[in-house]
Amino acid sequence: MQGLKRAGLCLGLLLAGLAAAQGSPSPLNVTLTQDLIRSVTQNGKLVEERVAAPSAVLPGAVLLEEVTVQNVSAKALSGVKISVPVPKGARYSGAVTPSGDQWETQFSALCGGKALEFAKAPLSCTELVNGKNVTRDIKPNEYTQVRWLISSVAPGEKLKLSFRVVVN
Repeated sequence: MQGLKRAGLCLGLLLAGLAAAQGSPSPLNVTLTQDLIRSVTQNGKLVEERVAAPSAVLPGAVLLEEVTVQNVSAKALSGVKISVPVPKGARYSGAVTPSGDQWETQFSALCGGKALEFAKAPLSCTELVNGKNVTRDIKPNEYTQVRWLISSVAPGEKLKLSFRVVVN
């Protein structure tokens, strides 16, 4: 199977309140990498090995989607939103860079064919089933996007945010 490919611009970036929205050069340098994570035995212990940018992956492979965000401006930035879609042909595995004091992690999914608003996990959905509204929990493997709400990024600061997916 070929490596997962992303159509068009794979990284959906929302830069709230930044000069980028006004046509100025972006104060953020944002990159996305996709690496294979595999388990190997070293010195009798099972450890994870990271293979950078694999050219091909098989069903069941675990991939790390890692976003690096760096403030390249001279000012602190606040209210930064970074959104990344779960790649087509893969499902979110439930492993994400945990929220901390500096950012909150949110997710989106489809409910009745429509995208839900971003929210903290766990997500739930109300759908019409046999004429009745039924609320159900959305499983993490149904999440379609991951978003980080970053309270502030200092000048020169670099953040690494990531989540894992499993290839279908």
